Amino acid sequence: MTDLIPRETTDADLVSTGEHVHPDWANVPDEPEADEVVVRRNGRVSVVLAAITALLAAAYFARAVTDYRVLDWALCVGLTAITWAYVFSFLDSRMPLLVADSHGVRIRLGRTWRGMAWSDLEEVEHTPRGRVVRDGRLVLFPRDVDAELDLLGPAGRRHARFTERMHGAPFAMPLGLTTRVLGAHGDLTAALATLADGRCAVVEVVPEAAEEAADETVDGLGDGLDDHYEDPDASVDTDTEATGEIPVDLDAVAPDAVAPDVDEPQAAAAVVASPTPSPLRDVRPAVRADVARDREWDVDTAAEELPAIASATSTFVIEDLAAVPTVDPVIGPELAAARRRLRLSVDQLSERTRIRPHVVEAIEIDDFAPCGGDFYARGHLRTLARVLGVDVAPLLATYDDTYADAPIDPRRVFEAELATGRHGSIRGVKGGPNWSVIVAAVMTVVLAWSVARLVMDQPHSVTPASPSLADGSAGLTSGGQSAATPVPVVVSAAGGGARVVVRDGTGKVVFSGSLAFGQSRTVQVAPPVRIQTTDGSLEVTVDGRSHGAMGKTGEPAQDVYTDR
Repeated sequence: MTDLIPRETTDADLVSTGEHVHPDWANVPDEPEADEVVVRRNGRVSVVLAAITALLAAAYFARAVTDYRVLDWALCVGLTAITWAYVFSFLDSRMPLLVADSHGVRIRLGRTWRGMAWSDLEEVEHTPRGRVVRDGRLVLFPRDVDAELDLLGPAGRRHARFTERMHGAPFAMPLGLTTRVLGAHGDLTAALATLADGRCAVVEVVPEAAEEAADETVDGLGDGLDDHYEDPDASVDTDTEATGEIPVDLDAVAPDAVAPDVDEPQAAAAVVASPTPSPLRDVRPAVRADVARDREWDVDTAAEELPAIASATSTFVIEDLAAVPTVDPVIGPELAAARRRLRLSVDQLSERTRIRPHVVEAIEIDDFAPCGGDFYARGHLRTLARVLGVDVAPLLATYDDTYADAPIDPRRVFEAELATGRHGSIRGVKGGPNWSVIVAAVMTVVLAWSVARLVMDQPHSVTPASPSLADGSAGLTSGGQSAATPVPVVVSAAGGGARVVVRDGTGKVVFSGSLAFGQSRTVQVAPPVRIQTTDGSLEVTVDGRSHGAMGKTGEPAQDVYTDR
């Protein structure tokens, strides 16, 4: 379709001008019409994967906020990016990737649509999806690939180059886990062949059959070589000129003279040259006979006059010819005059508007049939008026009053006659990797590893150590007791940086912060003192008495201290 829609014209432009645009793809039902085949993204798979990655990203975010680990932050950011990618894939699943009907095929390259009639296609190649690890592929081979690529915009060309690098052809559509085909009724090749109706070749590539055919070809070639080099001594031709023997006619030999079959091979007799036989009759010398026949031609031969055909000289009178109304061009001359004022040729105007030259020439004589319908004719008029600097409102009013006579049918775009023919050889398709399977495998490994790490690597809950008489701890005071006198408490990060929380006997947080390696902090805390740290190498001194490290280096720890 984009060969008739200008590159600069978008749905937003048509909405702003009040034009009826194409129906919203989000409101189009999933089930296509009876004569359509639609390829979409699988939105259900995208939703499931987006939900899983979102949950994992949230879990890693909680870990990262608590433990401040770089790896957790990296996994959180990566899973969030994957979540948004699947969200965008779900939103993109509302718009088809490919639509095929009785007129042709429309394929979407990113956000760019490209429509090709069946007559413009040399071949449509369908590779069915074999197993879970083998993706399918649907490839369109235009008759002139370069001409089709020239009609695309910059974004469409970039997407076509990326598709060719990934799947081997610019107009290729992978059929895998992330896509679904609607309207084919289980046989995509037969459905496309029915829609094409012989206007182009629809081929189904079966990888297993191709491999078997290749094996048979190799085996047949090997058998032929074995037969060719069987045994050079088994079949020896006796050359008469070399040995001087005369061949013997076996039919002339008496049956009794024929030796019976012998099971054991006899030794070959020595070959002795026999004397050259004399001819039975005289040899005639070779004579060349050239026969020359002279024929006299009559240059004055009279030409025969054939009687004239009566039907060829008959005069036919067409009645009521003057009764056919003739419509004078109204819109086209104004556009042609504006183009000539700007000193633009038809080809130059076509390059600026992305409308084909033959369509521009037809519009200049008020022939809107090549536009493909009223919808596209109005769009062409808007584009031409914008480029030529002409007021489009009178042109649209004149068009609606004079030429608009049919409802909008976007599929009529394929009925427009193209100006140039499609010729060219078919490009070969190289086999590309099964990207959907690769992405699915990588995602499975990442999700499994993330879940395992999230479950197995949870921070161990530290049970408060029971107060012991050895270290002077005597437990928390009862709520009925009054708060004790604050004592100096020194916490020192001797083994590494740590986050420390110090509470007094009433549970009030006295200090909460991070200590760098070798840094210490002194606070006044009313005992008993409760200290929590993310690194067990933290050394504690309460009221001048050193209690050493709280636990093991790198592991969370907490303990309660008194001044006794």
